[in-house]
Parts: sequence; C-alpha cells; structure tokens
Amino acid sequence: MSQYRFSYNYDSLNDAFNAVNRKGKMQKRYLSPEYLATAQEYRKMRKELNEILRKKMAERTEEEASRFDHLKQSMKENAQQQKVLLQEHLNKVSSSILSSSFRFTLTSDASEDSQKPVYSIGATAEEFFAMQVLCRNVKKLFNISMSSRDEILSQLKMLLREDKSRYYIIRTDVCHCFESIPHDKLFEYLEGNNLLDIKSKSLLRGLIRKEFEAKNLRPLVRTPQTGIPRGCAISSLLSEFYLSKIDEVIKRSLPSVLFLGRYVDDMVLVIHPDIRDEFHKSIDWYIEELKEIYYQKGLTIHTPSDGSGKCYKYDSAKAVDLDFNLLGYNIHIDNKNRDRLVFSLSQDKLEKITKRIDKSFTTFDNMIDVVGFDVAAHYLFDALHVLTCNINLYNAKKGVKVGIFYSNQLLDNKRNLSYLDGQLSRNIGRLNLSSKASITIADRAIIEDGLKRKLALLSFAKGFDYPHKRYKVKKQRLRTIKSSWV
Repeated sequence: MSQYRFSYNYDSLNDAFNAVNRKGKMQKRYLSPEYLATAQEYRKMRKELNEILRKKMAERTEEEASRFDHLKQSMKENAQQQKVLLQEHLNKVSSSILSSSFRFTLTSDASEDSQKPVYSIGATAEEFFAMQVLCRNVKKLFNISMSSRDEILSQLKMLLREDKSRYYIIRTDVCHCFESIPHDKLFEYLEGNNLLDIKSKSLLRGLIRKEFEAKNLRPLVRTPQTGIPRGCAISSLLSEFYLSKIDEVIKRSLPSVLFLGRYVDDMVLVIHPDIRDEFHKSIDWYIEELKEIYYQKGLTIHTPSDGSGKCYKYDSAKAVDLDFNLLGYNIHIDNKNRDRLVFSLSQDKLEKITKRIDKSFTTFDNMIDVVGFDVAAHYLFDALHVLTCNINLYNAKKGVKVGIFYSNQLLDNKRNLSYLDGQLSRNIGRLNLSSKASITIADRAIIEDGLKRKLALLSFAKGFDYPHKRYKVKKQRLRTIKSSWV
C-alpha cells in the first residue's frame, strides 16, 4: 500500500501545520477561533511566567511562588487543550478536502510583468492545507531537490579553473517556461507513477487541467492545454520535476557533456568535444540537438540566431575571451591569459544594488519632514547596513546568512565593491538638509555634517572582507526596508 494512501488525513495536515508554524509563517485565518483564543491565553501565561522567572527564587514573594506553580499547571492543561482544538479543526478540514466536491480555485493577481501573470489559490483553510500536503507529497515522492545557485556556480568555477582541455560552453534558458509546459506530457509522467495517491492526482488534474486551463490569461503562449500557474506553490515543484526529466535526456543523449548546471530554467553546459575528425561535433550541432530535445518536450530554448541575446556559446579553441553572465555574475577569462578567471557582479546586479542605495536616500529625504529626522535617520542607517553588511536569513535553515559577502561569495573582482562604495559616497555627498522645515535652521549644518561623517563609515568593501561585518535587524524592520526599495 502506498505510504501516501492517507495523505490528507489529520496526521498529514498536522505535519504540514508544524512545518509551517516552525518557520513562523502560519497565518491565523487558517485556524479556528477557539484554537487561536486558547493559544493567546497560553502566550499571556508564558509572559507572566517569564516575569516571575526573571527574579531569583529568594526574591520571589509567597504569592509569586504560588502563582508560578499555578501557571505551570495551567499552561500544561492549556497546551493539551490546544492540541485537542487543533485536532478537531484539522479533522474538519481533512473531511472537506477528502470530499468529492473539493477543488482548488485560482485568481490572477497583480504582477510586475503583465506578460507573466501570477495566480493564487483561495484563502480557505482547506485550500491552504491541501496545497501544503500536495507539495510535500510531490516533493518526497519524486525526490525533487533544486540545485542551489551557489552550488552550480562553485562547481562551474572550479571546473573552469582546473580544466585545461578544449571545451565548449553553452548558456541558455527556456522561453516562457511556466507558460509553455504541455499538460499531456507533464501528466504522462505524473499519472504513470503508481505511488502517487489518487487524491493527489485528482487535485493536480483539477488545478492544472481544469481550473488553470479555464482561467489562464495566456498573454504569451496561446496554445491550449499548456502552462502551469506562476505564484502557485506546487508550480515550482512541477516545473523542476518536468525540467529534470529533460536533464536526464540531455545527459543520456548528448555525448561528452562534462557538466550540466540548471537553476530553474537557466542552464549552462560544459562539453568536452571529441577532436577526432570522424567523431567531432561542432558547438552549433550541440545547440541544435539541445533545441530538438526541448522541442520534443514541448518547450523552446533561446538560440544564438533568435536575436534575444539570451544564448551564449563559447569554444575555448577560438582566440576570443570567455565572457558571459550567469545567475548574477559576469564570468570572464582573458584569451591572452587563460589562467585568469574572474567572477564579477553582473551589470544588472550592480544596477539593482545602486538603485537600492539611491532609493534608501530618497526615502530618507521624503521621511524627514513627515516623521522627524531621528526616525528617518534610523531608517537610513538600517537600510544601508542591510546593503553593506551581512544578516541572518529569517525562516531558513539555522546559520544561513545573506548580505554583501554571503550572497556574493564567489566574487573575485573587488573593483565592483569600490564602484558600489563610490555610488554610496555620491549619495552621501549630495545629502542636503538645508530645506528641511522639521530641523531648526541653526542646527541643520551641524546635523548634516554629523550624519555624513557617520555614513562615511559604511562600506561594501569592509562588509565583504573578513570578518564579514554583521548587522542585526528585526524581521518586520527588514520587510519595511525591502518594501522601500520596490
């Protein structure tokens, strides 16, 4: 019997609840009012207990000592009550999901790119928990694990540094990947697996082949029975699953592929061509074969001839520099010095960081006369520290960090950091408080000078260099800062 036979019962929904709740992402709207009220009472008791615990035992009054014991017992009973209430709620949700009438609903949301609309499922507890369990089932059953950006780039960097043989590089991506995946070929893989339970298959059919097919806005790909909904949690897993099947065909069909790295639909291949004349294949032959493999799976990749500039090819035997962008980096090898491999930040990434610097100063300038100088300056320092330093990543694996070093560890070109420091200095130099009505005229010059001196201590280069300067910022504060950069 399949281990997923009862995958939408209380136990599986409870596992999903615990996984989401541990990350601090469990929304109240998916839980019962009775459970939420009981959980709130527990938090109040915990707060009161912590206040007593701050005192040494010898300093506690008799009333506090008695209250301490009472609170511990009450919290124990409350925790058991929470468990009962949660089980009652999840059992009801499970019954609704398992009913023959249950289905996902989709709504198209506002998107930065109108050509690539984003969709969301209904805001009910049933749809939320069904999606959580469905994603867990699909991920576990098909062993879906997406390669990390750093893992792909690290392997590529090591390979390019050590490989002295002749090689080809092909860097390309899939045209409108989410919008193009054909339903028949996707479900041929899904339906062909006997371990995936009937309910999961039914939910996937209802979501993709019916609900999405009926509500797909189709701005890019008009072919019927194609596409999976962007923004929907299961879609990234289905896309990764489908593309991994194509990876298998590439590795099996194309000769001499030394390395295949793919991050979502961006891919890079390193190939050792057989230089014997009777077996030699040109780089263009590999591109055409690659194009055909994707075509057979209903997808189209960018090629050098399509005019998009999104496909790069390189033959190390040619007297030209290696120079292409991949996943936020520019990768360069000088033809005159083959041992000199340099990873720089891509132009797009440099512009993205520069815009965030500019927007931080613009937001600060707009805030001063609204909330006062002190609050505005606090925002500016926080925003610039987030850019120039390194922070712990919330709701991620323990110890995961992001920031100027941890997000760009493969960077070789330190001139990128000097450039960003120059952009920061430019904004500091332009800072002017002379027109700010909320600051008294007599104080403006002094405050401005002090602010500039403090800001001048910030540096991308210092944040990148060991010991990689760290900065603490609360989760909500980080969200506020990031929203100011949009």
